[in-house]
Amino acid sequence: MKKIVFVPVCFILCSMFLLGGCGRGEGNEAFAAVSIRKMQDAYYDVVMDYTGRTSNEMGKALAEEILRVVPDYESIADSLLKDQFDMLAKHNLSPDFPTALSRAQAILPKVPREYLDELAGMQEIFNFDTDVLGDGRFSKNELVILQVFQDVIRPTQCSAAAAFGGSSATGKTILGRNLDWDALPRNDMSRMHAVTTTKNGEKSIVMVHFLGMLTPATAYNDNKIFGAFLDAETGAPYPADLSSKRSYCLDFRYALENMSTMQEIANFLKTKEYAFNHLLFMADEESAGVLEQNIGSPGRGFRRVDSELRKGVVWDVPDALATVNDFRLPGNFVYPDDDPSDNNRWKTYRTLLSSYLVRGTKIDVEKMKGISGYYGTDGNAYTSGAVFLSNRIVTAQSIILNMDTLEMWIHFSPVGTGPMPLNPTYIRVRTLLEM
Repeated sequence: MKKIVFVPVCFILCSMFLLGGCGRGEGNEAFAAVSIRKMQDAYYDVVMDYTGRTSNEMGKALAEEILRVVPDYESIADSLLKDQFDMLAKHNLSPDFPTALSRAQAILPKVPREYLDELAGMQEIFNFDTDVLGDGRFSKNELVILQVFQDVIRPTQCSAAAAFGGSSATGKTILGRNLDWDALPRNDMSRMHAVTTTKNGEKSIVMVHFLGMLTPATAYNDNKIFGAFLDAETGAPYPADLSSKRSYCLDFRYALENMSTMQEIANFLKTKEYAFNHLLFMADEESAGVLEQNIGSPGRGFRRVDSELRKGVVWDVPDALATVNDFRLPGNFVYPDDDPSDNNRWKTYRTLLSSYLVRGTKIDVEKMKGISGYYGTDGNAYTSGAVFLSNRIVTAQSIILNMDTLEMWIHFSPVGTGPMPLNPTYIRVRTLLEM
């Protein structure tokens, strides 16, 4: 079984004239620094325009706009963290809040300065000094935990697949990415879905994550480079020495904002030290790959469709690639080696992709929706090979992206405490990065 985890872990770029110049800036500025709108009663569209503004100012503006649009945001975010830490404690898993905070404080000094400044700006608004989970207040330190969640607490499952080249109906990459999260009693994460677009000079990125986060769980840039994180557990304890450990999610944001190819990003990230082993699924218009970050292992590297795989692993689907929550390159190992969740989902991706291609049918957006939305018989990966999950682990966000046009469709887990849907409902999410 996977450890109980959570992914923190969204944005849309709209016309800055429509969103920022008319009403959002209250007439004080030509364009608002931050604009937030609720879209289709499913997610928040966040637009951040850094033009002429410091990172600190942007962080403060983001926090102010969050509270203007979502007055009970502090209570929601605080409740989410409380449920997560309660769930960990219930299953005798670490860390508790003080331990998570100490990990974060050790990692933060290696975070790029501009992101620390953004965080400091947010803390001017979320400035409560007392850390009491469940008190309805969102303290400075709770905000810190939200930003580096994936670095200090075991992330959740997730999976992804892509078709490109001769397997794609367009000849360009079409991908699906499922972000899975532990089912929590109050389902607060579903009240925080966000798609955030940042525009900073000539650099633009879109992040699909949760409101109030500066870090991406899923993201792509205006160079058409996509990335999404997945867990890959090895059973290794959390390192005692964090002096060299960095934030992999904030390093990835930096890479997206400053680099223009998958290989360049992979080369940058695979030289860094991180506390948790993990995977980064990446894609561009022409292909896809998986950066297998088994820290310290000889198998650490960038897996492509033609890469040699470790003994016993079979992948025979041309111009397509998939990943679940384990390592596939030689020199790596899986933990545990008989995990039915990983084995079944790997088989599902291989079977579904092949079932189209052997008939001469190429993968388009609708077929990728069917693959990413495959729920088996019961929404449980352990029993039916489902990749869209609705059991103890639920798919919080299922993202379909056409890398040629950057057109995007997303299923967002619905608000409420009842059973999660067995199959996804995708909605069209538009950004100005669309071609």
